[in-house]
Amino acid sequence: MVADLLSDPLYIEFVARYQPSALAFVEEVCGNSVSDDQKDLLVELENPTARISVASGTSTGKTMGFGRIALWHLLCFPVAVYDGKTEIGSNTYIGAAAVKQVGDGVWKEINDAVQAMKTSEVKWLNHLAENYIVVKDENIYIKGYKSQWFIKKFACPKGQSISIAGKHRFNQLIIVDEAAGVGDDHFDVINGTQTQGGNRTILASQGVKNSGFFYETHHSLSQANGGQWVALTFSSENSPFASDEWLKNILIESGGRDSPEYVVRVLGGFVENAQENLLTRTMLSQYIGAEPTIKQGEAWGWMLLVDVGMGEYRDDSVCIKAKVIGNGDFGDDARRVDYVDIPVLTNSKNMREFRGLITEQYNLLSNATIVIDAGGSGNELAKMLEEDGLNVQRVMWGNPCFKKTYKDRYLNLRACAMVRFRDAVRQARTTFMAMEKRLKEKFLMQGSRLPYSFTDTGSLRYKMMGKEEMRKQGIKSPDLIDAASFAYLEGVYYNVSDAAFDEDGDVGESAEDLLEQAKAALGNVV
Repeated sequence: MVADLLSDPLYIEFVARYQPSALAFVEEVCGNSVSDDQKDLLVELENPTARISVASGTSTGKTMGFGRIALWHLLCFPVAVYDGKTEIGSNTYIGAAAVKQVGDGVWKEINDAVQAMKTSEVKWLNHLAENYIVVKDENIYIKGYKSQWFIKKFACPKGQSISIAGKHRFNQLIIVDEAAGVGDDHFDVINGTQTQGGNRTILASQGVKNSGFFYETHHSLSQANGGQWVALTFSSENSPFASDEWLKNILIESGGRDSPEYVVRVLGGFVENAQENLLTRTMLSQYIGAEPTIKQGEAWGWMLLVDVGMGEYRDDSVCIKAKVIGNGDFGDDARRVDYVDIPVLTNSKNMREFRGLITEQYNLLSNATIVIDAGGSGNELAKMLEEDGLNVQRVMWGNPCFKKTYKDRYLNLRACAMVRFRDAVRQARTTFMAMEKRLKEKFLMQGSRLPYSFTDTGSLRYKMMGKEEMRKQGIKSPDLIDAASFAYLEGVYYNVSDAAFDEDGDVGESAEDLLEQAKAALGNVV
């Protein structure tokens, strides 16, 4: 084994071949084919002072590309000679708002690329990876040059813009992932650091904000507008890594190519509307009194959806009776819900009276599931119902989602339930009982005032406006819609009802029957 990488003659040939071309390095050393979007990025890196900003959709190969670029910069820039000085090594810094984001993304891709070199058919690459590249959790470096020749992580926490202040080297690459979630003060430091002739900077994110430094690199600071930044767009529609099925599903899920979600998550564009409402009166109205989606003989189950207000801020306590089938978001197993009755809607009943009304409804149904908001006053009611031996599923919808696909799309369970409810309405997978005029107006008013936005942490996730902020803006608590959305919560399941296969059951109740139920429910509306 050669003791020092710099004295290995094959390494000198390696640098001569790959330093000028990150594209050749990725294709030949890493063995990866590249998309057109990735190629554009790799070619732009031929500029030794490149300033590149990538607005990216999902599954575009952005993170994989950054991992290979970091390894290219580590291996292909061993020496800089300038101003009469000779400087050994290159420095590569990879940052995000939190260090964990780097570890979960680009760092993993670097490790994958190093492992691929170790098993390459080119024996000298095995030798290079095994003997000279040292991979640790917090840094990756060339053996014998730990403090000079490395890749390191750094965090860009809010309000602390000092993590890479004072870092200077001729061969220096800084990559900031999920850059839309990084404060502008960090970019002031980064730009002040990147002042030498071999300093390259790459930013990347989804376009979750219509303001801030990252946004401006695609607008006022872009080369198209006379600035320094090369603004690239990675679209999922052009990506070999995004399947046709995924694109089809996200098109349906998001509401079309013009929807803010599709523009950001797929097309690599920017969200331009800071705040919108999830649903409109027109969207909801067409399904009031409509033919049920669940037909006789299907294996549906009963849910009682309970939101506890108990008079707080004049919020209502509500219990909605619903028939539920399916568990997914698409296809034959997509969740369908027919809301058939609102037996309780009140802001004056005390807890024990509310408990009695719910128990009464529960005892009329077979294999029912009570889904209840167990925060605040709801915790007490949930305990009472559990003590009574009823089948209760608790809702703690400030908690994060469990499934990765939901974590990636929603800030928390509340956003998950609300947006999935909206998607079901859009896709005609839900219906509502016929309603008397006063109840219908209340339902439509609440359903059309559900303000949402997207997180600004670098990746697109739905978040609902908080209840306190809604009150400040004069928006009353949407208790009916809250309860209705519980049926679309992640992890809320149903038991098949005996009535599902009973010819005398009430599957497919007529609109007239439902109207009578709605009128009866008004006796409990205060």
